[in-house]
Amino acid sequence: PALPLWTFLSARLGKRTAYIIAMVSWAVMQVGFFFVGPGQVNLGIALAAIAGLGVAAAHVIPDAMIPDVVDVDELQTGKRNEGVYYGAKNLFRKATGAFAIFAALQVLGWTGYTPPVAGEVTPQPAAALLAIRLLTGPAGAVLLVGAILVAWRYPLTKARHSEVRAELEARRTTS
Repeated sequence: PALPLWTFLSARLGKRTAYIIAMVSWAVMQVGFFFVGPGQVNLGIALAAIAGLGVAAAHVIPDAMIPDVVDVDELQTGKRNEGVYYGAKNLFRKATGAFAIFAALQVLGWTGYTPPVAGEVTPQPAAALLAIRLLTGPAGAVLLVGAILVAWRYPLTKARHSEVRAELEARRTTS
């Protein structure tokens, strides 16, 4: 159900606005994860389901913005560089994902996290449990606020993209 929602909102409000709405809703849910306690499985599942709406937008809307950026780049340079943009996006996505995993594992190690033994419940120290709650809650929300701030400054509106497309079409018909 998430993709039709974001497609509709992107068409209605613009990609930037739809993305910001999605990231705000996801950030709020991330903060909510901090307050999920032992045994509150249903609350965790509900928060995850709602956060999933934002996750879907985070994967789809930036990819939908790249063709708009490629159009602006073509207008400025006369060349289409889709491969460069998609390649850079994928490189940054993989690099930041790897860094996030590395950082989270370091934090867990510093707080005394004990890897589980197969088939057993492994008790964790209070510091490790707090670290897990902070990493899955507020830390993620802070990163999402960063994404919101970047999107807020994104200058390519629906109207400006329409102008760019018209200019490109005019250029193509005269050449």
